[in-house]
Amino acid sequence: MGPGQSDGGDVMERIRQASAGMGAGARAVAELILSHPEEVALLPAAQVAARLGLSESTVVRFAAAIGYDGYPGLRRALQDQMRRHLAPAQRLTRYAEDPTRQTPAAQTFADDLADVAATERGLAPADLAQAVALVSAAPRTFVVGLRSSFVIAYTLHHHLNQTLGTVQLVDPARGEALDRLASLRPGDVLIAIGFPRYTRLTVRAAGFAAGEGASVIAITDGPLSPLARHADVLLAARSSNKNFANSNVGALALTNALIAEITVRNRRRAVPALARMEKILGVGEVLADPE
Repeated sequence: MGPGQSDGGDVMERIRQASAGMGAGARAVAELILSHPEEVALLPAAQVAARLGLSESTVVRFAAAIGYDGYPGLRRALQDQMRRHLAPAQRLTRYAEDPTRQTPAAQTFADDLADVAATERGLAPADLAQAVALVSAAPRTFVVGLRSSFVIAYTLHHHLNQTLGTVQLVDPARGEALDRLASLRPGDVLIAIGFPRYTRLTVRAAGFAAGEGASVIAITDGPLSPLARHADVLLAARSSNKNFANSNVGALALTNALIAEITVRNRRRAVPALARMEKILGVGEVLADPE
């Protein structure tokens, strides 16, 4: 990741790790950011410096020292992190009052395109190949994603279960909570999907699966996600949330890529399964019927 290109999720951790070895002035900047990140995200460098009784150049050098292209890059990263963790109502208010934004529709399209591009750039072929191998070899694969991530989980389950027949959806709406995971054992796979603000049940499911010796694939926003610490494979998707809700477009693009790789690898199983599905649904007959 180049200078100034932080996704926002790592800025606080970056400051914590770097500030220990810095001088007094830089540590003062770090302490202010860590204690009042929302305030600093809205202040220019000169005001941060005045508040601390430091020179503006000290603030600018601090930003460069932790890997940003000057103070504006650090400020953007703080703003991104603030948007990421604010409550939806707060996010919507800030978004609506931002005089620099495009129209909501134009901004959403731009953000979604950027999310897909960033997700593709950040996807390591080795990680994708490992995820494909785990699911292909697993006797059973469980998929869990709650709240806004449920649509991603359902899409993954729907397509893979049609072709592999070994995929189960964990759906607490059925009244099962995480009961379906009680039979997890080594060799099984859990795909856990979650983005800020993370759902505790999904994190708990990932921890339980790891403890039972099952393999865990996390589809989430990066290594600082609470799902990452339980994952054998981390597939990171960029998820913008400049409006009131996270965008799922990057995650869905990543999910479609995973589905495509698994299906092609298992085409000897997938082709007959899809043919049977066509027969059951009578798709050809429906299309042949006169109007």
